[in-house]
Amino acid sequence: MTARFVSVGLRVRDVDAAARFYREAFDADLSAPSDVRVGLARDGELGFVVDDLDAAHARAVAAGAQVEREPRDGSAAYLDLDGNVVTLAERRRAIRAAGVDLARGALAVVVLEGTRVVDAFRCETFADALLVDAEVVGVDVPIGMPQAGARAADEEARRFVGERASSVFPTPIREVLEAPTYADARRVATELTGKSISAQTYALGRRILEVDEHAHRDERVIEVHPEVSFHELARRPLASKHRLEGLVERRALLEEAGIEVPASAPRIAEPDLLDATIVAWTAERYARGDALPLPADHTERIGAIWR
Repeated sequence: MTARFVSVGLRVRDVDAAARFYREAFDADLSAPSDVRVGLARDGELGFVVDDLDAAHARAVAAGAQVEREPRDGSAAYLDLDGNVVTLAERRRAIRAAGVDLARGALAVVVLEGTRVVDAFRCETFADALLVDAEVVGVDVPIGMPQAGARAADEEARRFVGERASSVFPTPIREVLEAPTYADARRVATELTGKSISAQTYALGRRILEVDEHAHRDERVIEVHPEVSFHELARRPLASKHRLEGLVERRALLEEAGIEVPASAPRIAEPDLLDATIVAWTAERYARGDALPLPADHTERIGAIWR
């Protein structure tokens, strides 16, 4: 049987004054030791978990708590009336973040809330994907097409994933994708870059232009590449997702990260489900301020591949 915390003793000069102070400063009733918000940190120290650290800090100061450590990185410390240390830690709130991945002409969408996949569906347009209730929407489609040359984000991403570099294809310049026919696109690409463009890339142009337009209007949208994010999570090269070994490896990595990936999702193939989930993982990191950009010195939302 697991032991349960039920009480902690503090040396105080005036029990009634101390009880009143804890009620006023920390909204804590120490006469109710089963209150799970109270925990023993170490000898002579109490810890409280709060939903809003700024509000809790203001309350503690107003009630006369002496500040030992100002709120920073989700925690703060104080002295009570008798010199005991009291710490406050902000509860990590669940963030809803979505990941969108190309899925055989359509889009696979996964919504994470904390570590749970709360929704997974297939849709035809990016506008439909953006109807999700999410703070950040990551998408595996280039955002911010170059006017000339190669995108720095693509080059950095290829370097980052190493032997999986071929999974990061170069983003065509806008004028090529806006060409009315494939023949026109090939001509424009050859004239402007010295290289033609594949039919597959030109076919993706409609989707790239669609996502780019929405991304410039909707500040929730960021660009995420699944291979980059899986590499960030694994910190090592992975087998190809086109092999069973690679799929098993990716699902295991997500589960090791605490994400409850469903066994399957309606009308979504396993590779697309896993890719959309890792994109949502990075979107959640972005919402918390933990995601990193490629290139590393990039500061804007658009123009980077986030990991």
